[in-house]
Amino acid sequence: FQHRVTLADEIPDELPPLYANREDLTRVFTNLLDNAIKYNCPEGKIFVRAGRDEAFIRVEVQDTGIGIPPEDIQNIFDEFYRVKTKETRAITGTGLGLSIAKRIVEAHNGHMEVESKLHQGSTFRVLLPVA
Repeated sequence: FQHRVTLADEIPDELPPLYANREDLTRVFTNLLDNAIKYNCPEGKIFVRAGRDEAFIRVEVQDTGIGIPPEDIQNIFDEFYRVKTKETRAITGTGLGLSIAKRIVEAHNGHMEVESKLHQGSTFRVLLPVA
């Protein structure tokens, strides 16, 4: 697949610091952005937002892609789990990226959430504690 997506960010200049491993968090956000591209629609959009929610830094990666069927949401972070729909057949992957990303976030005392609407897109939210 070749997608031409638009990337927009809403990241404030000043956010409090995190105690985190840069390589680990790079892996998390690379995975989320890669998925937002792969599962997006042609000419789709990706929004990256960040902000502070009390004791956490919140980072969201939202896409305008194919979305996740409601029955698959509960399993999306399981190892080797892949959503199987006609739209995902040609998309390659191991089903490990989100489970690894979630483990990394939890190892940093944070958590991950997902909201999705079929054929409208998904939002993955990462919450990490402020240093």
